[in-house]
Amino acid sequence: MGAEAAINAVYYNKIAAIEDEGEREAYVKKLQEEYEQDIDVVRLAGELVVDAIVEPEDLRSELIRRFAAGRGKDRAFSHRRHGVTPG
Repeated sequence: MGAEAAINAVYYNKIAAIEDEGEREAYVKKLQEEYEQDIDVVRLAGELVVDAIVEPEDLRSELIRRFAAGRGKDRAFSHRRHGVTPG
């Protein structure tokens, strides 16, 4: 989600409550600058918040690879597991 959409989604009521057009634009611009500084994809990837950064030209092949890996994954629970008894 881009800065504009995220800010509109989160701060819509506060933005709508500002009656002065110039003040509203300044407030939105300040929020967008804060958002851009906070959302650094490379930093988030380094902190393992984001799994990977995929370049646009590699996106299709990456999605195909990940869906193929997920399709073959066994989702059944082990028969060796024991249920948790109420305590």
